[in-house]
Amino acid sequence: MSTGISRRGFIKAGVAAGLTTRIAGASTLKSKPDVIVIGTGLSGLNAASLLEEMGAKTLCLEARSRPGGRLFSHPTVTGNPEWGGDSILGGYARMQDTARRLGIKLIDHQGRRELSPEAHSDPKRVELALGGKLISRDEWPNHPLNAMPDGARNRFPGRGFFQGEIGKHNPLASFADWMKPQSAKYDRSAYEFFKELGWSDAAIELNYNTNVQYGTSAHDVSMLMWFFVQAWFKLQGDVARVAYKVDGGNQRFPETMANALEGDVHYNKQVVGIRSGKNEAEVHCHDGSVYKAGRVVCSMPIPTMRWVKFDPLLSPAKAKAIRTVQVQRITKVVMVPKKPFWEEDGLSPAMWTDTEAGEVRALREGEDSNAVTCLMAWGRGHLADRLDTYGDEVAMQRVLAAYEKLRPAAKGQLELAGIKSWQSDPFAGGDWAIWGPGQVTESLPALMEPAGRVHFCGEHTATSNRGMEGAMESGERAAFEVAKLLS
Repeated sequence: MSTGISRRGFIKAGVAAGLTTRIAGASTLKSKPDVIVIGTGLSGLNAASLLEEMGAKTLCLEARSRPGGRLFSHPTVTGNPEWGGDSILGGYARMQDTARRLGIKLIDHQGRRELSPEAHSDPKRVELALGGKLISRDEWPNHPLNAMPDGARNRFPGRGFFQGEIGKHNPLASFADWMKPQSAKYDRSAYEFFKELGWSDAAIELNYNTNVQYGTSAHDVSMLMWFFVQAWFKLQGDVARVAYKVDGGNQRFPETMANALEGDVHYNKQVVGIRSGKNEAEVHCHDGSVYKAGRVVCSMPIPTMRWVKFDPLLSPAKAKAIRTVQVQRITKVVMVPKKPFWEEDGLSPAMWTDTEAGEVRALREGEDSNAVTCLMAWGRGHLADRLDTYGDEVAMQRVLAAYEKLRPAAKGQLELAGIKSWQSDPFAGGDWAIWGPGQVTESLPALMEPAGRVHFCGEHTATSNRGMEGAMESGERAAFEVAKLLS
């Protein structure tokens, strides 16, 4: 099964016949743009780029002073760790095709991510800390805090374990099956799924809720989404076991895409209203400026659309989806080691904890693939909310203190290098879309639907991919919709 479509293949697809005269007659375009694209994340940029290639005149409006949306690289730490999307996987056909076309250099980091069973101090291993103490692999099987399901008491809790269990019981023959009507019966909570496997509430709390991957708990996430995600990730590895990152940071990807556009990109333009009229659409910005075009492509994240005035009003189903679909709350803290303190205590610097440090990953993104360049602490869900209440400086100090308490060898050996809260970002409101029970079948289709002259894209409207590739897919779909109407 194809996981993507090349740019040239898209142009030659079903819209090509209707666009032939438009490409030839590009010089007859009016002074105003044919299409206004709101947002210069990957979805908006891909939509604009494809529309331009098909002869349309575009104008992009971006609320930030930079392109990229939720692609954002740390500018000063070695390896430019990612505050947002971090890996271009094997099946990311659109991303890889665009990189080749625009000359974007990709570096494969897959070998730096894979775990090794050797040497406890290997930074690719992950240590376990619960109840304020580190727990060794030897202690864990008989530890009083071990609430693992039957037959798995020797396994450490966390993503690696429960995602494997989901994979074993995944009813989808293909990731593409998740949108089929017969799959709607799986659009219920992850909590129900784990209970049917015989897990205790303590096992669910330990494995899923401690460092939640999606949502805030197993109660507010659709199992249908999880089945799709696991089948989709499996496909990525089947296509090619790679994890590319852009040389210099992934933020360079949208920067290169934006620079390649023929149309203008206006930054610091926060959209507050969109009017869809009989013959044209209007986009109103916070600074009082108004832009007009025949069509609008809106790639704004879900939370930011909640404050936009749509005229006429959106359909009840679409309005409900925008108001109720949650976006992952996540706060990251970067700490740079002054020396490899983990060699002193013989443990890995990476940890999975129930403290304010959350899940700590050891990144190796410099020229030496074996050297740890920084530690990144991930706080998701309610932990992200808690960290945000402290303010940036205090939050960073508390994460550092939680880590140092568990690892005395780290005392004074870590330098705080930054914090990013996506839910506190006024132009994001969170990171990736999370589908609650029932929302895959109800809300996802509604978010995709056009509203008059306004078309919608963004990773929250993708049906065949997640993350960066999902954003690219959605921009492609929106461009297809608009191109047919412009022809």
